[in-house]
This record gives sequence, C-alpha cells and structure tokens, in this order.
Amino acid sequence: MEAFKKSGYVWIYLVTALIALAGIILGDYRTIPEGLKIMYFHPALLITDYIALVGPAAAFLNVALVTFFSAVLMYFNGQKPNGKCIFVLGLMSGFAFFGKNIYTMWYILLGTWILAKVKKEKLSKYLTSGLLADSLGPLVAAAYLWHGGGYWPDYIVAVAVGIAIGFVVPLIAEHTFVVLKGLSLYNVGCTVGFVAIAFVAVEQGFGIPFESQGCWYEGRPMGFVVFMYAISAGFVIAGYLKDRKHAFCNYKNLLKRPGNAKHDFTELDGMGAVLINMGVNTFICTTYIMLIGGDLSGGTIGPIFTIIGFSAQGKHAKNILPIIIGCFLGSVISPTASPTTHGVQMGTFLGTTLAPMAGTYGPVAGIITGMLHSFAVLKTGGCYAAANLYNNGFCGAVVMTVLYPVFRHFFKENTYDEPSASMACRSDSTGGTGDTALK
Repeated sequence: MEAFKKSGYVWIYLVTALIALAGIILGDYRTIPEGLKIMYFHPALLITDYIALVGPAAAFLNVALVTFFSAVLMYFNGQKPNGKCIFVLGLMSGFAFFGKNIYTMWYILLGTWILAKVKKEKLSKYLTSGLLADSLGPLVAAAYLWHGGGYWPDYIVAVAVGIAIGFVVPLIAEHTFVVLKGLSLYNVGCTVGFVAIAFVAVEQGFGIPFESQGCWYEGRPMGFVVFMYAISAGFVIAGYLKDRKHAFCNYKNLLKRPGNAKHDFTELDGMGAVLINMGVNTFICTTYIMLIGGDLSGGTIGPIFTIIGFSAQGKHAKNILPIIIGCFLGSVISPTASPTTHGVQMGTFLGTTLAPMAGTYGPVAGIITGMLHSFAVLKTGGCYAAANLYNNGFCGAVVMTVLYPVFRHFFKENTYDEPSASMACRSDSTGGTGDTALK
C-alpha cells in the first residue's frame, strides 16, 4: 500500500514541476524573485489575476509551490491519491492563479493543526478542510497589511486571524456537506462564505481596510492556447495508456453519473477513464474561451484547473456543459454583463460546482441553474468585501438551496451509481482489472 501511494504522488510532483517549467517557458524567469515578493504582500481580493500582477513565470511557480506543498502534506498524512486527493489539489492549484499563495496558507494550516491537537485527533481528519480554507487568505493578508506592511503588531493579528479561520472552518464544513446534499461540489466554498461574512465584519469593525486592487490579464497568447490544448491531449493519451482495454468504455459509463459529491470516479470507473475525463473537460473549457473571444488568464486557467481536479469526483462533459450554456445565456440576456465580463468568465467555469444539479435533474435544469448563477455570482462577493476566493462556492450553495426544492418536484432524478464493468470485479485496493487511483 505504501508503494502504491508513493508512486501516485511521484506523478503529482512531476506535474507540479511541469507547471513551473511552463511558467518559465511562457514568461521571464528573471521576474520571479520580485514577482513572488509582490504576490506575498498583496491583499489578493477578487479578482487578482497573478498572471496580470506579476507575469506568467512567478504566477506559475506559485501554483507549483502551492500544489507541491499541499501534496506533501497530504502524503505524510496518509491520503491516498484518489478522487478526493485529486480534486483538493485541483482546487489548490487552480486558485493559486488568483489569490492563494505559499505565504498565507501556513497561517490557516496552523489553526487546523491546533484544532487537531485540541480534539486529540490526527491532522489527517481535518487537513482537507484546512487546505481549502486557504481561500480566506485575503483576510490574513488584509491583517498584516493593515498599516501598509512591516508593522509587527499587524503580523500578530494576521496569525490570530489565520489560526481562527483554520480552527473553525473544518468544524463548520462537516455540517454544510449535509445541507448541500452533494449537489454543489464546493462544500468548503459554502462554509468559508459564511465564515468570511463574520470575519470581514469584525476586521472592518476594527478599521482593517478591504480595498480591491484587482487586475485581469486580457488576451489569448498563442503560448497559453498551446499549453491548454497540450494539457487536454496529454490527459487523454495518458488515460488511454493507463488502461488501454477499458479506459474509453469506462469513460462512457462515467458520463452517465449525476456527479454527486459522494461518488469517486477513480473508484467507480478507474484512473484511465478519469484522465480522459480531465482531457475532455479541459478541451471543452479552452474551446469555449476561444469561441466567445474570452481571455486565457489566471482568472480562467485557474478555474479550468479546478475543473480538472473535480473531473475525478463530480464533473464530466454531460453535466458541465448545461451549466456553461446556462451561464452564457444568462450573461447574453443580462443588461449589465456579457459572456466576456471578467467575473462571468470566471463564474462560468467555477459555476460548474453545480454540475450535479445538471447531472441529477437533466440538461434543462442545468441550463436554468447556470443562468441563475451567472446573475447571482456578480453580487454575492459584496457580502464579504471580495475577501473570499470561493465566491462561486458560496453563490452555488445559495443557488442550489433555492432551486433544489423546485427541481425535485418537476424533474426526474438520476441516481446512477453502478461501477464500470471492469471495476465491478476488482479484487484488491489497486483495482484488479482496472486502477482506482493515480499511480
């Protein structure tokens, strides 16, 4: 089992190295030291696109560092490289393009470690929520930048804020998962939304400012286009090579699933099918950006990375397309936005947190869900002064809560959860005739 787990993480570490290398190829490595410094001392409120802020080299290196250290923590805390592991790393890497960084994450993880000690339990029980709680990194940054940075009492406040966030988020997340019923995939996104509302109010009450200094990289450089399509092709090829006999057949079975958060595609359909799913989803999202004349920026590449992560547990072509179409249609009919509005571009992809709504209740329900999300997501950020990077997770929870009671009465429910044929006869934890995890 240990060798099985270790081999899976070797591939994850290799991917992080390739991300860092891509940044050097697409940018200027000489900008990295100053770029990292700027990132770590920036409030990073929504939407702060790190590619626009510091350039591709430093931005991609930050993504690689956040992903690498998250993977290291998960490995040493016994997390198998399965669907849950993959979607967590997808979230960490995706949001490291526009807000998460290797500096603020440790403040919050310290709070999660303290929680585990207080509860006399292993850190592994709370680590996932602790990592994802780093979406509130801007709250920590706002504290240590209170008086412009460099004032040591502000750092004490920042440590206290980070510890408090890391301590409470895992406890609250246990309850929000039950409320969301697996129909919105960003469970912690809902949790941190409520936490952010409370913490921002307290910080503002003490005079800590939340002044948006957002930025967005515009355009579709050919290097970025090639990078995204290369990722797409690479995943599909890797999936085929992983399980030549069953990968595509299992992928067809994967497409039948509603995408409920409790269903791990690596366990049900094997890693070969999951890698193909990642590649297809990347192709869909990149092509959508090209078709609408949008931007390949940190604000869109990051969400695509998030979709890649959730391709192991929740998202596939049949349940993300209705959401994407719905967001597009909503932005077309909106008098105040368009498909290329920055927040809409980001929200179109991150709105696929609601993919299980489409997968469970059908494409029409998915389009309605996407349309409502496209309007709501541009407003919910004001609830917490843009200090919650998982704004779409919180918004998705609101949309799901509104629509679920309606859909369950008027749409037929899809509850398909049968494993692929090759996975049904697996004989051991590595999957027998099909592999259940990355290795």
